[in-house]
Amino acid sequence: VTGEFAGSINLNENLVIESLELFKRKPRDRFSINLEKNLPIGAGLGGGSADAAAMIRALTSYYNYTMPSFKSIAKLGADIPVCIVNAASRVGGIGEVVEPINFSRIDLWIVLVNPGIFASTRSVFSHLMQKKNVPLEPFNNFDNTSDFIAYLLRQRNDLQDVARKKWPEINNVLRAIEETKDVLLSRMSGSGSTCFGLFDSSDMALKAMNDISKKNNNWWVRFSKIV
Repeated sequence: VTGEFAGSINLNENLVIESLELFKRKPRDRFSINLEKNLPIGAGLGGGSADAAAMIRALTSYYNYTMPSFKSIAKLGADIPVCIVNAASRVGGIGEVVEPINFSRIDLWIVLVNPGIFASTRSVFSHLMQKKNVPLEPFNNFDNTSDFIAYLLRQRNDLQDVARKKWPEINNVLRAIEETKDVLLSRMSGSGSTCFGLFDSSDMALKAMNDISKKNNNWWVRFSKIV
């Protein structure tokens, strides 16, 4: 295990290793796994799920193993099926329903900000007042970025208020993103603790990243193109 957050990895409780149990037959020849961990642990970014998905794709392509059902994969981790598809998608059920969407007309950059807090997904869900909430609006393939942002602004993350109460530092992160110039949308990612801002261009995102980093040099801040 290598990477910035390698020291936080517990190989006894790791989705990459656990994903091997989805296959009845185990590879007979020996192989090694190099896990480069560059995302914070418990960040709400699906890092562990993406790693497990890579392991599953490797076994199904290299060894020609049959892909396990998404229903069985989702029991291991709700984010893993969409990471296997590896495309912008809308997800339903407990993660087993994955519908790829046309993202070709959307041009956005994202700034990710993590305050160094480990947010337990189980803990956040356990503090939800109710599990069934008003459904989000139907999702359509959008013709332009403006319509897509307008849609997102009308939606919500039901876990955000729970996480903000449990870890007040998340409020500071959201405020820092909201105060950057030209931000289109700010919100918490998944169950936290990472929050994000969306921008129209790489220059805007880079400036926002630098501004946030200068004021909060103990936070993990990155930017990327959304594809």
